[in-house]
Amino acid sequence: MKYKAGSIGKVLLARFEHGEPIVPALADLCGKEGVLSGWFFLMGAVTKGNMVTGPREDRLPPEPVWTEFPQPHEIVGMGSVAEKDGAPSLHLHASLGRGKEVLTGCIRKEGEVFLVVEALVLQITGLSATRKPDARSGLELLSVE
Repeated sequence: MKYKAGSIGKVLLARFEHGEPIVPALADLCGKEGVLSGWFFLMGAVTKGNMVTGPREDRLPPEPVWTEFPQPHEIVGMGSVAEKDGAPSLHLHASLGRGKEVLTGCIRKEGEVFLVVEALVLQITGLSATRKPDARSGLELLSVE
């Protein structure tokens, strides 16, 4: 385990509107507010997206299993904000539900707000969170300094 202690800085409360792209809109908010290290929580509904719902096999680097959600789904999610190339980089994990269908995984880029998504963003001060390439996993992982 690698960790650093920090403090809560800004607290942002946001409402994203129908049709907004959720990951880029949240990253834009963090950039506008200067949040390069933080954590966020969100709830509402999303549609027209894809998410990674697990690795295909138990090996590194993982081959992602992509699952599409073309219809509106309720969402409860959380994730981290870290700096990559001078801008906020998000790692969003969420559970989505529609009827009896439940998906859980990582929404990387695609997905639109359906009706509304509410978000709480907590800036963390006193440390530097970045995303760095990890040779073993093939992913860009959180690094705290």
